[in-house]
Amino acid sequence: MPKSNLVIQTAFLGDLILAVPTLRRIKNILPEEPLIVLCKKGLGQFLIQQKIADQIIEIEKSNSESYSRALSLISQIEVRNLYCIHRSIRSAFFSARIKADKKIGFSSVVGFFIFDDLIDFRPAAPEAIRQFGILETSDEKTFHELNTKEFEYLNTSDLKEVPDFFSFKPVTAKKPSLKKKIAIFPGSVWATKKWTQDGFTELARLLTADNYQVDLMGAESEKKLCEEIAVKAIQANVLAGKFSVSETLTALADYDLVIANDSAPTHMAAYNNTPVISIFGPTTLRQGFRPWSNNSRVIENKELSCRPCGRHGHNECPLKHHNCMISITATEVYLQAVKLLQS
Repeated sequence: MPKSNLVIQTAFLGDLILAVPTLRRIKNILPEEPLIVLCKKGLGQFLIQQKIADQIIEIEKSNSESYSRALSLISQIEVRNLYCIHRSIRSAFFSARIKADKKIGFSSVVGFFIFDDLIDFRPAAPEAIRQFGILETSDEKTFHELNTKEFEYLNTSDLKEVPDFFSFKPVTAKKPSLKKKIAIFPGSVWATKKWTQDGFTELARLLTADNYQVDLMGAESEKKLCEEIAVKAIQANVLAGKFSVSETLTALADYDLVIANDSAPTHMAAYNNTPVISIFGPTTLRQGFRPWSNNSRVIENKELSCRPCGRHGHNECPLKHHNCMISITATEVYLQAVKLLQS
């Protein structure tokens, strides 16, 4: 039985999706060795279904017993390379408890004592490329691609073309449909990252009036929000809570457009090369989480000096006005949607 390679990425779903190009590269350079991914509970099944990983081990962040169970499972595996992509102290200390031939992680105060190879983090690069850095010391091609150019230009509002080496691939062919389908995700884990409910409602009404099929989607916890939007946008369908993460990712391959906040559905759409509009409020493109595709648009208010107000957003606007989202109109989003749908 060959030794396995273990990747630790226990961040949010969007981060896990943006790790896919890195995971595929590991499989490409080490095809005979099983790839195991440690991730948050409920997020990793798509990696198996899409044949990106051979095994997933899931943990609950607030449950120490789940970490113990994960360690027990890993102890039964011979690990050749441990790649700790998640830049957190908890993930670093977790890595310290795993036996592996080689441990690779990003530079940090504690990382010096835990990892065999320390990788410099690239704060100016997009997140997909930052994660790719974990392979810099073990893959000559990756080292060349990372060190022959700068990547800051990819985090600007004109969304330059994604470099092929770091892109999502392969792309699933879309099924033809008689009526164009649009998926709208009005939710987010962070309250300030949500565009206004009135904005999503008016947008849904404008799109259904044009005879587009509009499906309001999201997690079970976002079902109430979708239902409230559908009360006024009566021709929109509420699908929130009906699909798992893996099922949602698969379903989005057959949509003609996805509209979402700066959140995981943006990256789900990009993974499928489905055209996507991402609405940015408290966060900015400079933070590295742009839609990772060439079929994308970002809508944001670039005139506010208070942006970004944090890495993820907040439960409420620190300045109590939330102008980054309130100032974005349904008409503005609608016009961009029509352009993408007609292109």
